[in-house]
Amino acid sequence: MNWMETFGWLVGILILVFVIACLLSDADLTLRFFEKVGSKKGEDFRNQVIWVTGASSGIGEELAYQLAKTGCKLVLSARRKNELQRVKDEILKKGGIHQDDVMVLPLDIAECDTHKDATEKVISQFKQIDILVNNAGRSQRSLAMEASFEVDKAIFDINILGTISLTKSVLPYMVSRKSGHVVVTSSLAGIVPAPLQTAYSAAKHAVQGYFNSLRLELASDNITLTTILPGPVVSKVVENALTTSLDKGLISGNMEAAMQYPNRMSTVRCAELMVIAIAYQLHEVWIAKNPILLTAYMAQYMPTTCRFFLAIYAKRRIKSLKDNTPKKKDE
Repeated sequence: MNWMETFGWLVGILILVFVIACLLSDADLTLRFFEKVGSKKGEDFRNQVIWVTGASSGIGEELAYQLAKTGCKLVLSARRKNELQRVKDEILKKGGIHQDDVMVLPLDIAECDTHKDATEKVISQFKQIDILVNNAGRSQRSLAMEASFEVDKAIFDINILGTISLTKSVLPYMVSRKSGHVVVTSSLAGIVPAPLQTAYSAAKHAVQGYFNSLRLELASDNITLTTILPGPVVSKVVENALTTSLDKGLISGNMEAAMQYPNRMSTVRCAELMVIAIAYQLHEVWIAKNPILLTAYMAQYMPTTCRFFLAIYAKRRIKSLKDNTPKKKDE
């Protein structure tokens, strides 16, 4: 066997090992490496001020619980004040954090003109913002041709423009201290096309482009930027998704059943991995169970093959949606 054949075998073995490792993982291999061998468990967050948006439910709520264990100071934001208060009460019930170290700050991420005032309130109470976790967002479930333009605009306002606006409100305080960490909850839909989520996928692609570029600009000011790309997670994201119009309300149970992804990750596990990514200031992490995680790797390294399989998947998903959508009475 000559050296070329030996090299070929080695490459083949490495690829096989890589694929097996991906199949056994629920996050990208860099994140899993730090989870297994790292020593940071959130102790570096003690006394730091961490602002979490979208903290009233889902990933944001669970992330708030796990961050509270580290002894940090928390700012909880979302639209529903009563739900934020519920989360705060639960945090205080668990113990380990003083009541004055948890601030409830109602905020609609889409109302950009309120962001500077909200930021000033945080600075007024805690004097600084060490970590901003841009977690607020909303998903979409409908065919692109059936969704109104108002839905597309709302998805962009919530998932990208509002996030940019709040980040820009906070950055001057971080830059003045030459210290800070911006975290953005993106989505694997930001690197893998997602049928029936065209506006959402587009907004998350925009998140990737904007914040990957911003990371380069902030490096000279000693500010770190982490983008976190979860796949399907057990939450109310599907239940609260926008559909074909803003006034149509939540999607029906039949439609939800048709559009659920298999093998969803728990919010607890997702938040655990997010804490590790934030603690180690990793630039980008992928969090998902398979087959979604493997699909993300295929999209990066085998895009043509990935598109072939995604086209098959999209046809099945669209058919499932149509089969489960209630017919109008006149049809």
